[in-house]
Amino acid sequence: MPTAYRVGVPRLALVCLLAIGSGCGSRCKQVASARDALSTRVAATGRTADVRVTLPFAQIDPLLADLLRAAPVTVPLDVPELGPAALEHLRATATEVHVESAPRDAIRFATRIAVQDGDTDVTTLAAEIDVKPRLVRDAGGAELAIGFGPKDLVSVHPVLGAGAKARLGDAIARHLPERLRGQVPRMLVDQAAGKLAEHLGGAAFEALRDTLFVKLGELTAWRVRLPDVPIAHHEIRSTESAVVIEIVSDLRVRRGLGPTRARGEPTVEISGSAAAELANWMIEHDHVPRWYDDGLRPTRDGAFTPRFDFVATDSHPLKIYMFQVRGGCSYFRVGVRGSIGVQGERLDAVALDRDLEAASANPLIEVAAAVKYFLLGWTDQAKQIAAHTRLSIGKNALDARVTTANLEGGELRFGLAFAVAAEHASSPGPTAPAP
Repeated sequence: MPTAYRVGVPRLALVCLLAIGSGCGSRCKQVASARDALSTRVAATGRTADVRVTLPFAQIDPLLADLLRAAPVTVPLDVPELGPAALEHLRATATEVHVESAPRDAIRFATRIAVQDGDTDVTTLAAEIDVKPRLVRDAGGAELAIGFGPKDLVSVHPVLGAGAKARLGDAIARHLPERLRGQVPRMLVDQAAGKLAEHLGGAAFEALRDTLFVKLGELTAWRVRLPDVPIAHHEIRSTESAVVIEIVSDLRVRRGLGPTRARGEPTVEISGSAAAELANWMIEHDHVPRWYDDGLRPTRDGAFTPRFDFVATDSHPLKIYMFQVRGGCSYFRVGVRGSIGVQGERLDAVALDRDLEAASANPLIEVAAAVKYFLLGWTDQAKQIAAHTRLSIGKNALDARVTTANLEGGELRFGLAFAVAAEHASSPGPTAPAP
């Protein structure tokens, strides 16, 4: 533990005596000046994202596959006149849906559709559907809607599978009247197969837009309930391996996140500065307790109120302020270098090092206890923001559970796992009553 902290309590007592000697008015001016300096900081313009949600395709694809297995999407196919062949019962069945990267701000659904003659797969149609996600705002926050339907299609390119004409020819030959089997020249069968292939890639596929693709779009549409932060603007993009949603808030954030890195699990990243400003915003809007007594108990008539800051380049980046603004004037600021992790469902937050950086008179609250209390509250609130992420695919709602947590390089990173949401489940509150 650094020397600055070891001598912190005696130094604080000395400051108290000096402050008392200089008069209450002078002390109140010092406290007011410190509060003003904290509240008048200016947000960095042109900064990177404050919050980033990354959803790897590898996590989404198995969920889509499970849905298709549980509820197959099949529709009948119209067949053109093919001479004597009675090929009347073809059907199309969606067998695969994958999420892939796409140009600009789109996301691609790659689908594979089996064309079946009874129980026999005749050929396949592959379609790539580029859609633009939409941000939907409501009273509860914001959701990202990703799905396809007739209005959402950006581009569709049907492709017949390899060897399609030969297999279509075999199917046509199977449906010739028994008296003609083996009598019709293969050249005529191949011509009929070419006509059918052209139909499947053209008119029949166009008809699938309003039948199979509507059902498939409804089944596989997914929505992401974003972390509950004040959104100024957002960006949605796809990398080679994931959907990335980046949010810039309208708070006084002074440093955003670093570059996107490949993640094997769904993650929510929050810059340390954004986490501090979100905590302050929640205090100011009474979403978490604002007032505390000298025993760190939340109470409406308490004399003390906390505030936070985060300076990533500092050796003690998290700044915890405690202001006494009722029944006297005092404050202290402690810089903290911390570590976080998850043990089961519990978030662990540890102050590895701390430094009493400023004080004006004795606020009565013991500094070490305040550091432990508000460090846990600050990180736990960030964890709850991450856990607010919710994924819905089709009619299945999935809640996020935080499985990993890390504080490094001025950024908080939370790894998520999704599970089917319990009916009527309510969002858990923070484990500590602090922000």
